[in-house]
Amino acid sequence: MNCNIKIDEGRHRYGYIRGKVDGFEWYALVHKEQSENGINPYNLHNGQGRVTRLCVYKDMVEHGGNPYAPTCSVKRFIYANYKREWDVLNSNHIGMVKELIGYLERRYSLRIVK
Repeated sequence: MNCNIKIDEGRHRYGYIRGKVDGFEWYALVHKEQSENGINPYNLHNGQGRVTRLCVYKDMVEHGGNPYAPTCSVKRFIYANYKREWDVLNSNHIGMVKELIGYLERRYSLRIVK
């Protein structure tokens, strides 16, 4: 699987990061060091990872009402949600989630050596 992962502009180091992956939006909390509550990037289980919070979602905007009193509602569909454990992990998107976590682990484990 080769996902198109993008991080929203801004200064992102360790901490909350937002972005997009293959038409979905996501946000994550990435730590400088591994945590026992982090997502293991190899098997997606709880333990020894930098990502301790992850949500992959898609917002759908619905317009309704009449032209003189329009209404708008937003529905958020969550495909993956991790906060110390998985609340939601859609089996159709496990490959994408695994690739996103691996990307975040690699990106934020780089250290510049002089």
